[in-house]
Amino acid sequence: MGIQTLVLATNFPQIYWNCACLIVNAGGTDLLEIDINDEENEKKKNKTSNYGKVAKAIGESKNKGIIVLPPDINKSELIFRPDASRNAILYGLKGLTRIGTDLVYTIFSNRPYSSIEDFMAKVKVNKTQMVSLIKAGAFDSLYNNSRINVMEHYLRLVADQKKRITLQNMQMLIEKQMIPETLDYERRLFNFNKYLKNFKDGLYYNLDTRGFNFYSAFYPIDKLEEVNINGNTKTAKIKQSIWDSIYKKGMDPVRDWMKTNQQEILTDLNNCLYQEIYNKYAYGNISQWEMESLNFYYHEHELENLNNKAYGIVDFFKLPEEPEVDRKFITKDGSEIIMYQINRIAGTIIDKDKNKSTITLLTTSGVVTVKIWKNQFAKWDKQISAKGEDGKKHVLEKSFLARGNKLIITGIRRGDNFIPKKYKSTELPLFEKIEEIENGLITRSSTERLELEEDII
Repeated sequence: MGIQTLVLATNFPQIYWNCACLIVNAGGTDLLEIDINDEENEKKKNKTSNYGKVAKAIGESKNKGIIVLPPDINKSELIFRPDASRNAILYGLKGLTRIGTDLVYTIFSNRPYSSIEDFMAKVKVNKTQMVSLIKAGAFDSLYNNSRINVMEHYLRLVADQKKRITLQNMQMLIEKQMIPETLDYERRLFNFNKYLKNFKDGLYYNLDTRGFNFYSAFYPIDKLEEVNINGNTKTAKIKQSIWDSIYKKGMDPVRDWMKTNQQEILTDLNNCLYQEIYNKYAYGNISQWEMESLNFYYHEHELENLNNKAYGIVDFFKLPEEPEVDRKFITKDGSEIIMYQINRIAGTIIDKDKNKSTITLLTTSGVVTVKIWKNQFAKWDKQISAKGEDGKKHVLEKSFLARGNKLIITGIRRGDNFIPKKYKSTELPLFEKIEEIENGLITRSSTERLELEEDII
């Protein structure tokens, strides 16, 4: 091993040594030993990355001026690899969320790729996996580093884009609220016809009270058979052939509208369908995408432009390793009470360890381990749910300590850890989950958990 280290350090560019150190520090050496065809390595093959360890190792490398690039679909390996031409380190595909080892090796075996379409033709991948690859930047090199354009291009390929509008699209147009008010009656007629289909009886449709009321409001009663009116209860039946003729004629205005405005309706509907899939898979900015897929920021941190002064946020690494005393006082029994100076730090959660009651927080200046008291950890980590009217549990509030959440934490530094802490006189909340930021200011946040007597999952 010593000779290998010497050869690497003296016969290869410095970036090779830097990459080797990053692999070791990130805990990636186990993955290098995997044989994809070895069943004994199945557990190791499916082992997920230690995101906290990876982020800390990347942070240390970046602080030394080493460039860590997003993954490249044609060049990245299982884990980190040196790119001597750019004097940088490429992120590995195995480190991406939702990307398993089997998929990584399938990607390797079908290289190279020239476009999104070429990739999809060679590799079987679902939307979630494809979106993760795009968010991570794996296709940036194929599209002039325009990641947003890559995402838009892919989603337009997979969105349910319509080529023609007919009456078969009526339900979708109703759901998208695209039917004009002038056709409100026809909308109601369409819904009534759907309702009527639930009451087929041989060659007839049965009309319950609801059906009878709608029918009698617009159509002649003499077309009905077996009419029965008993107080508020009304029933009847109508031949299917008669009703189908009425319905067909009644929907003619819709057909005319669709024919006259075909292209306009088509454009509006396809834009709506595209926006829905974009909101589902691609909400947020590039920094958010990177945190979701890579668990580190290649672009700027999401809190980079937060007005730290306005919220009393400090740099953890500039705090003394032991908390500073704010004041002392003596109790009646002669005991000395020490009050420490309280500080606030902010960052994005990239990992948590329930056994150790810790979270790994990526701040704008580096990775910080936050050590939380066990009872506090349970309170803030729990996912709160309640039974709905359907008898099933529904999540009302997810964990404050979930990966990707952005937190401001009040407490003290002790050694290499930050300890959440506050006194009765401390006006600041212990945890503040940042939900929206605009122009450097927090416009929406949460500081308390929901209080329910319902079951907690």
